[in-house]
Amino acid sequence: MGTKYDNLRSKTIFDFTRDEKILKEILSESDFFDFKKNRDELIKESKEWTEFSRISDIIYYSNIIKNDELYDSIKIDFEDKYPCLFSDGI
Repeated sequence: MGTKYDNLRSKTIFDFTRDEKILKEILSESDFFDFKKNRDELIKESKEWTEFSRISDIIYYSNIIKNDELYDSIKIDFEDKYPCLFSDGI
């Protein structure tokens, strides 16, 4: 039985939020500008971002909204591959 956070490898930040205030904090300035200019195109392109980039955005998001369940799910799936994302500093 899965959790509501299955398939995290295929997710991007846009699968979790479209809130401009949060996205402005997470995305680079150019990505946020692209989101404001043509959000559908950026959302489509985000599937091509590196896995590291997509996962680090989702980790940052989970910390902003204080969602331990999402963070723990990401940690289970990715800590072995990207241990630097799960240091105490995040």
